[in-house]
Amino acid sequence: MNLLRRFVQKVVAAVGGGQQARGETAEILVLDPFDGPVYAVGDVHGCLALYREIEARILEDAAAFAGPVTIVLLGDIIDRGPQSADIIDHLLAPPPGGARLLCLMGNHEAMMLSYLAAPGTHAGWLHLGGHETLLSYGLDAGIDTLERMGERKLTQVLAAHLPEQHVRFLRRLLPGLQVGSYLLAHAGADAAAPLAAQPLRALLWGEAGLAAPAGLTLVHGHYVTSRPEARARSIGIDTGAYATGRLSALRLLPDKAPAVLTLKDDGQFRVLTAPA
Repeated sequence: MNLLRRFVQKVVAAVGGGQQARGETAEILVLDPFDGPVYAVGDVHGCLALYREIEARILEDAAAFAGPVTIVLLGDIIDRGPQSADIIDHLLAPPPGGARLLCLMGNHEAMMLSYLAAPGTHAGWLHLGGHETLLSYGLDAGIDTLERMGERKLTQVLAAHLPEQHVRFLRRLLPGLQVGSYLLAHAGADAAAPLAAQPLRALLWGEAGLAAPAGLTLVHGHYVTSRPEARARSIGIDTGAYATGRLSALRLLPDKAPAVLTLKDDGQFRVLTAPA
C-alpha cells in the first residue's frame, strides 16, 4: 500500500538534529488512500493512562466503520506528565487492533532533540517539562545539578539512561500529514507556502498562524483550550491533558463531518461544528 509520499532527506536532518532554522522547510506527507477512519489525538504530554483510555475508545468507535483504522498523534507526546518514557515504549509496540499509528513532531520533541545534541546550549528545555521526561527514564538528578554538570559527562549520563531506540523514534517523527481536505500539524501552518515546502517553525511552533493552504482545514494541538475548538479554517484539540485529565481525539472520515471525543465528557464522539 502506498501510504505516504517520500520524506525529504533535508527534513530528516533538520528535525532529527532538533534544529529548526527559519529557512528550513518540510514536505507534508499524504495519507493515501484515505479509506477508513482517521483519529487525530491532541497533546498527550507524558500521560500514558489517558492515552491508553482514549486509544481504547477510538478502537471501540472505529468498529462501526469500514476500512483501516489510523491513529495520528499530533505531537508533544512527551514532557510535563510523568510517563514520557513509558508512552514511547507503548508507541513502539505493535498498535492494538491492527490500527495504523503515525506520530507527528511537536515543539517539545524538537526541544528534547536539541537538548540531546547540545545540552549546555539548550538547557531551557529542562524548565519546560524536560526534567519530568528525564525523571521518567530514571535520571533523578535535579535541574541545578544537570545545569552544572560538564557537557561531556552529561552527554554520557544521558546516553546511559535514554535507549537509542527512543531517540530514533523522536528523530523519525513526521512534520505533518494531509488527510483528504485536512492538514494535520502540531501547531500551525503557513497558508502562503506550498505543501511541499512548509516552514518547520510554522508547523512546530505556529509562527505563521492557524490557516492551512487554500482548500485545506488545519487540525492542530499546541494551544490549550478548555474544549476542542472549530474555527473557519482550523480545528484545535489540545485540551491540556497533563493538567486537566482532558485528552481529546478528532475523528475524520472521507464523507462525514469531523467528530470529537474528550475524556471526562460523556465518552461519545460528537459532531464538531464550525462557527457560522
